[in-house]
Amino acid sequence: MALEIEISFGKNEFFANEKCLSEAGQLWTSNILSTSYVYFSFSTPMKKTRVQSSLCLPQTVSLLSCGHSVFRYQRKMRLPYFRQFVSLSLFVSVGVFLFLNSTFKQPISPKLEAFAPGKIGELCESDGGGQKRIMFIETSGEKCLRPRQACAIESAARTNPDMTVYVYMAKEMPPGRPEMDRGEGLERHCETMEILESFTNVYIIRDSLPKHLVDTPLEPLYFNGNMKNSQYALQHISDALRVALLYKHGGIYLDLDVVVLRSLRCLRNTAGHTFILGESSIENGFMAFDRGHKLLKFFMRWMQRSYKPNERSVIGPNGFSRAFQMLCNHPSRVISDSAFDFKCHDNVNVRLHNKTAFHPITYFEQNRFYAENFDENELDTFNQSYSVHVYGSGHGAHVPETSLFAFMANQFCPSTYNLHLQGVYDF
Repeated sequence: MALEIEISFGKNEFFANEKCLSEAGQLWTSNILSTSYVYFSFSTPMKKTRVQSSLCLPQTVSLLSCGHSVFRYQRKMRLPYFRQFVSLSLFVSVGVFLFLNSTFKQPISPKLEAFAPGKIGELCESDGGGQKRIMFIETSGEKCLRPRQACAIESAARTNPDMTVYVYMAKEMPPGRPEMDRGEGLERHCETMEILESFTNVYIIRDSLPKHLVDTPLEPLYFNGNMKNSQYALQHISDALRVALLYKHGGIYLDLDVVVLRSLRCLRNTAGHTFILGESSIENGFMAFDRGHKLLKFFMRWMQRSYKPNERSVIGPNGFSRAFQMLCNHPSRVISDSAFDFKCHDNVNVRLHNKTAFHPITYFEQNRFYAENFDENELDTFNQSYSVHVYGSGHGAHVPETSLFAFMANQFCPSTYNLHLQGVYDF
């Protein structure tokens, strides 16, 4: 019978979570009496090395690597007394830590070390006013979240401790067909809920979400059955709810496949502009508006008139772009400045940020998130970014531990990502 404990660390983050070693030592102590062999494995990006040494019992201590290093302790005989086992476990735990810390700890480059909450440098110079709310919407009706969804929420909570983060989760399965994604990171794990509930500024709201459409122009669109009968009902309800909730409460809406890098407190009455296949587009995955903003009301009225049940994005980015163009006479041109202020009809003011602010890596460049052994110069892409829309993360893309997305997760949602490193779930 054997017990194996494996702890993996990401690129340049070998000792980023020293708690792992302590927990491994506790696990070893509690299981050592019932095992014949105990293995400790530590994985990190290091050069090929082999070291042998002896402690106080017959054993093998070695470091083997072909891109990853492994520390293994093998106990070849049982000790007769519990106290000896406890003493041995404490001795080896401390010894392993000191040995690896002194021999293999690699310095983190300044650029990598600075890419973290509180160190990255803020873009907001002052408070923009408005409602200090960040909201996410999960419409599946499931009880728990996927790890990558939890990562988005954790990153928002960590980078914006002065704002309240609301997670609206549907109590029942909505109409329509969910997207049949295949791949990794799609399973739901209730450990993610425990992580989020530990943040004092995160509130999970389990509710009948369609009720938030009541007393808005979208109420008849849903309750007359037109939207409920669409094959894209699941997606359309999400598109409609984010606008209705912003209109009623104000604040900032974020998709569940983002990573928030910086404070959002200065953002008000704004959205992100980008170009997709040469067409001007205003994304609805990041929207910051005051309660009762006239653009949101105009957009909801436009949805009611122009809704087509069989078009996937009719009230998503395509619809938002059309409504904005109608109200603000927005030309189809690239916004070269970091932001541009529009004076629209009926005294409506809206600021559009260029793609760098919220979508620095576009949908067609999403492989950059998942390439192994990313170049740290990639981080320069985010010098003027408030958040990053990680395209493909919600659809099962594989996330190597040396990829850009894995590094971002380790830095901005470490509690969520560490459970992946500990083998609790796949990220």
